[in-house]
Order: sequence, then C-alpha cells, then structure tokens
Amino acid sequence: MARKLADWLKGLAVYVEDTEAPRINWLWSGIYTIAATLQRRVWINYGLEKIYPNLYVISVASPGDRKGAPLGLAKKMLMTAEVPVSVDSTSKRALTKELVEIHKTNIMIKDHLTVGMASIAIISKEMSSLLAVDPKGLIEILTDLYDSHDEWKYKTSGEGHDYLYNVCICCFIATTPTWLMSNLPDEAIGGGFTSRNVIVFGGKRHKIVAFPVEPPEAVFKELIHDLMQIKRLNGEFEIEPEAKRIFERWYEQIPELGKKIRDERINGYLNRMHVIGLKVAMALRAAHSDQLVISAEDMSRALELVTNAAYMHSAALGGHGKSEIGPLVMTIANYIRIAKTTTFKELMSVFYRDLQSRAQLDEVCGILETMKRIKRVVDPTKQDYIITFIKEEDNNA
Repeated sequence: MARKLADWLKGLAVYVEDTEAPRINWLWSGIYTIAATLQRRVWINYGLEKIYPNLYVISVASPGDRKGAPLGLAKKMLMTAEVPVSVDSTSKRALTKELVEIHKTNIMIKDHLTVGMASIAIISKEMSSLLAVDPKGLIEILTDLYDSHDEWKYKTSGEGHDYLYNVCICCFIATTPTWLMSNLPDEAIGGGFTSRNVIVFGGKRHKIVAFPVEPPEAVFKELIHDLMQIKRLNGEFEIEPEAKRIFERWYEQIPELGKKIRDERINGYLNRMHVIGLKVAMALRAAHSDQLVISAEDMSRALELVTNAAYMHSAALGGHGKSEIGPLVMTIANYIRIAKTTTFKELMSVFYRDLQSRAQLDEVCGILETMKRIKRVVDPTKQDYIITFIKEEDNNA
C-alpha cells in the first residue's frame, strides 16, 4: 500500500501549522507517535540485546504554554490507528492487568510466529494526574518496563507471581517545572526514571493564534493512512555503514558533552543517550520510508535531537536536588532570563511571597553570579542593582 505523504513528520507540521505550541513540542509528539505505533514490531540488534523504538518523553512547560495540544493529538491519532492507549490515571497493579489483557489481542510476528505483545502507549497531559493513585509504584514499574522485557515477572495480590510477555511501553507526559521540582522523588532523578526520558523544555510559542481554525481534515486522513502503513512494518533495522561511522564518532564524544553541561543529574541520561538515539533513528526512518535501513541522514538527525535534549534535560530539572534554596534559584533565574534586564527592587516586589528576607535574595543573586548566569551593576542614582541575564554564548566568550 503506497503512502500518501513523502514524510509523515512534515505532514504533521503542515497539519499543526496554525497552532501556538512550540515546534519542538510538535516534533517530539510526532516522533513519539511513530515510535508508539511501531511498538515491538521492529528492532535493532545491538550486541546481546535488541533495541526497540519505545520512547519516554516528558514535556515540561509553565502553565498556559500550550504543551497540552501535542499530547492530545498524539493520543487521538494513536487511538484512531488502533494502537492500545492507557487511561490517564493508573496504578502499578492496574497497569499490569491492562497489559495482560492487551497481550491477548495485540499481535506481532516473532521468529515467523504470531505472538502477543504487552504493548501500550501511556499519555498524560498532567504528570500529577498520572501519578495521583500510586506514584511510587507507577514510577518503579515504568522505570523497570522501559527495557522492553521478553518476559517480566510481577507479584499478584495473592502473593503469587504472574508474567508479562513481549513488553513495550511508550510514555508521553506533560508537567510544569514547579511540579517537577517539588514532587518528583529524588530516586527518580538522575539514574532513575528521568534518565530514560527525553525531556522537552524551553520551546517558544510558534505564533499568536487568537481564533484557531480547524486544521485540514484531508491532511489528518493522510496522516492516519500512513500511520496504519507504519504499523505494518515488521523486522530488523539495518544501519548503513556511513550511519554507523557517524554514530561511532558521536558516541566517543558523549563524555565531552557531560563536561560541557556540567550537571551530574543528567549522567544517567548521557549513559542511555546512545540507545535513545537509535530509538529515535528508527522512528525518523519510519516517518519517510518502509525500508528498514537507517541512513546517514536519519542517524545524524536523531543524534542531533537527543544531544539537544541533554541541554533541555538539565534546564528542566532546574533546582531539583537537596538544596532548599535550589528551586528558588532556578525560578528567579528563569524570570531574569525572560526579562533580560531587571533590578534588585523589582525582584523583591515580584518574589516577596517566596523570600524569607532581603538577604536571601542577595544570596540567590550571588549564586547566579557565581554560576555566570547574571551580571550585577550598581545603579547609584537609584540605590539599586541593575541585573542582566548572561547568554550561554557570552559565558563561553
């Protein structure tokens, strides 16, 4: 069956052109949708393991920053393409029960046999809602099931054990920086849950659309048609020789990337970034071709995306850590970044509800100055400080 679109992701960009959400959010929404559609039907042989294209994506943005639409459309398209999608709020036990039922009807070809898949797409516009019922249990199971086990044993309510077979979980979750800093447990940061996620953060609103119009229905039908075609793909992905060379050169530079970003909380992500890159490469290839061969162009684009995500990962985690003042430092830093230039008095008037004293704001500004995030200059005429945000390129000058 011939495809309607030359590139599914470009078709999606046309469909959502007259929306306000940042383009980076729409791009990752599209990549996630393709990955969730592929499920376990395709893979890359990687040493002793198989890498499947399942992805975990967290979209982090302030309230009202249009992060919900990309998740809503991903859910709509996956359900239309009859890809299993989970409920918004669940628990560890409810998820295992759901996967058992899905395994009975969701099939794939494995070793020339038709077998079931415990495969599901989890999409939630609010991480707080997803984790409302069983936060600890759900984070634990999502962390464990990320590895797409052939067989996974779990305890039942009767203290016995049951098994899941051919597991494949894709997660797409949205949250705010404040919620992420205040509620995600420390054990989920770094080497835990967040390290398995592509974190999308800091995208600018694409355009102002006061009266949104309904996007072209014809394009939606083409997207679904091609998504059904993508769903039929089955088998092992090959990697072109030049694409392998690109991957090898990039892989060797990951330690240098860690030194540049200088944030120990993303070390877990950096350690898994090569696997995530291959997952993204499969989705990018499937966006424009039925041939299961990753080209140099596919690989280069995938590695660029996951590398950029490392910077977003660090920024999105903000002040999450053991320091009580950390969240306040990052909140004020974001305000200064947006304002470009402000004053000490203005910061006091904006953040007086969060500050314990004038001395605490002086401490925050001192931390940001040491981090080379801001520059403070005395304004003697107003007995105040002029505070200016320092761009990263200015830091490196």
